[in-house]
Amino acid sequence: MIDLQKKKFLVIDDFPDFIKLMKRTLFALGANNMDEARSGEQAIELMKRNSYDIIMCDYNLGAGKKDGQQILEEAKHSELIRHSTVYIMLTAENTMTMVMGAVEYQPDAYLLKPISKEVLGKRIETLLLKKADFENIEAAIARKEYNSAIALCEEKIKTSPKNKLEYLKLKSDLCIRAGNLEAASVVFEEVLAIRDIPWAKLGRGKVYFLEGSYLNAREIFQAIIQENKMFMEAYDWLAKTLEELEDMDSAKRVLINATEISPKAILRHQNIGNLAFKTNDFDKAAEAFNAAINIGKNSCYKNASDYTGLAKTLVHTDSSEGALEVLQAAREEFKGDRNAMLQTSVAECTVYKDLGRDDDAKKSIQEASKIHASLGGAVPVQETMELAKACFSVGDKATGISFMQEVVKDNHDNDKVINMVEDAFEVADLQEEGAKIIAATQKEMIKLNNEGVSLVEQGRLKDAIDFFEKAAGRLPENKIINANAAHALLMFMEKNAVSDKYLFKASQYIDRLKRIDPAYDKYKKLLFMYEKLKNPT
Repeated sequence: MIDLQKKKFLVIDDFPDFIKLMKRTLFALGANNMDEARSGEQAIELMKRNSYDIIMCDYNLGAGKKDGQQILEEAKHSELIRHSTVYIMLTAENTMTMVMGAVEYQPDAYLLKPISKEVLGKRIETLLLKKADFENIEAAIARKEYNSAIALCEEKIKTSPKNKLEYLKLKSDLCIRAGNLEAASVVFEEVLAIRDIPWAKLGRGKVYFLEGSYLNAREIFQAIIQENKMFMEAYDWLAKTLEELEDMDSAKRVLINATEISPKAILRHQNIGNLAFKTNDFDKAAEAFNAAINIGKNSCYKNASDYTGLAKTLVHTDSSEGALEVLQAAREEFKGDRNAMLQTSVAECTVYKDLGRDDDAKKSIQEASKIHASLGGAVPVQETMELAKACFSVGDKATGISFMQEVVKDNHDNDKVINMVEDAFEVADLQEEGAKIIAATQKEMIKLNNEGVSLVEQGRLKDAIDFFEKAAGRLPENKIINANAAHALLMFMEKNAVSDKYLFKASQYIDRLKRIDPAYDKYKKLLFMYEKLKNPT
């Protein structure tokens, strides 16, 4: 029997009497370190301040309030709970909507009220025993030492534990996180040789997708759905694959089918809205963006793009005045969020243009340009491109070109982004001039990168560090510049001494690479160099 006296509990429920009952039950089982929360917001704040071993959360915490599913998704999204944390969903309901939501965000257990002391004690003990061996691996993951965590998984797997498949799954996830797709593929094949397991099939499909083998990925994801219509993650990956194959209508239908099974997944509604907008299905786009807004009121995935997407959709359905109301609601909902205000200002330009209010459209662009400048280049590609296109629409050609140049500088080797820039120039009737701007900007970036590489080749590593740090400061989204900045720092430490300062800087550039393109081949090599220097033994 596990000693629950050493475990820290969090009980979440909006009924004080149930919290008292649950705490009495846990006390009878030996627990005495228990916190309580009566709302999702209070629970998240407690998770930010404390590390919990067991979280017991009611699904329904009151109408219009953050529910148990949304608490779990935010806790995972913000990394507030560990792999070894036990998360138990409690509920008196068993509706399909609620059950599918809970399954998608994967609590460790799903228990119907009322719960007897015996059932609860047995379930907690089973889950804790299953999770106990993951603590060392989790510590390595927290330090971002993914290769070390993989090695720890391999040691555990050799002992053939009862939960071997869970270690194999974790190892495969870590291999993908470390950019080692080949090693991940080996794990999936090993698992499938033991048993036909859906997550291993899905993993094999993910590897194909990340390698760019979209037809193979599509075949696998379709087969998974045919075999198990409730495996929701397969729908999302199939839709992503179909998008890459530019089959937007099919991608949209796949996600619509998924929302009929599991209607509370906000990210899926957001993707449907974007796909429907691209395919001129404005009724479906409006429906999807409205769903995302309503579901997202208490979600960590709430996004200003749901409002701006709805506003742009309403313009196409001759409801521009309604679009302005939506954007005003966005300003109130995301007050103080500069990224959200940037998106809102750009969308307002589109609406004002449709209403013939050209002066207001220009004012919106001026506001958006100021916000963009204040963000210091840390703006997603799509948002910068939308701003550039809005500038073209109000006749501000020079500013629009400068934003397009910024996109090319950060993505000079990304064919997909370059094609998007070419399309934008064509729509603005600047095809020939745009082609020259793109070519000149790419040439400038290649020259810049080569100058830094030359310093490395000459052995002038300190100069190379200074060069690439300045370049990365100006171009925070350029993966090649960030990769070379990290490489220069790591090479310097290999030849001299390991420095905490340089290790920290290198980790920042490597984290950027992971965010920009986790499949980038240099990411895996740099991560390996970093871990080797950080833990030489």
